[in-house]
Amino acid sequence: MAPLVQPPLTVAHRFVESEAGLAYYAKRPDGLMWRSKELFDTPVYYLAFHGRPGGVRSLLDRIDSERLCETFEGYGGYKNLAYFACCNVLRGEKGRRFARQFLKRSGVRAVIGYSTRVDWMASLVCDMLFLHRFYRDPSPWRNLRRIFNSVLRDYPAARRLGYTLFLASSSAMTRSAAASKRGGSP
Repeated sequence: MAPLVQPPLTVAHRFVESEAGLAYYAKRPDGLMWRSKELFDTPVYYLAFHGRPGGVRSLLDRIDSERLCETFEGYGGYKNLAYFACCNVLRGEKGRRFARQFLKRSGVRAVIGYSTRVDWMASLVCDMLFLHRFYRDPSPWRNLRRIFNSVLRDYPAARRLGYTLFLASSSAMTRSAAASKRGGSP
């Protein structure tokens, strides 16, 4: 079957069952991913877990914000972002603090995720809209905020899901209108 996106995407999938498994795969410089030329400079690290404010839950254990930041520390030499496809990971002050700390320690250009409990199908539509637009854009890094905002504009459920973007360059945060209406602060 021919690729449907030009240029064709290289996708690496890894089932991560534990905190140790995530570190084995992703931690720089010795993680498996960093030893594979095809993987280490990927632009989007898509992390699908069960989530909670500032952390995720794998099959075997919880991975807190400190371990996530430690695992992704030093990724900043490459154009990349972390996409947390997880319920609640950016919820409340704990979630916002995690996103800011993750940006600082990892050096990624952006963190995207959700601040509410999400229906997996509704969030998947949101994720696919973003990824499709990101990979089709001729200058996705320059247009990152515009791409993100287009998902909020075109997919009303994104606002209800608390779809959120934190950018490293300005320490700014773009949040869904629903989150803004709840009175949360960046």
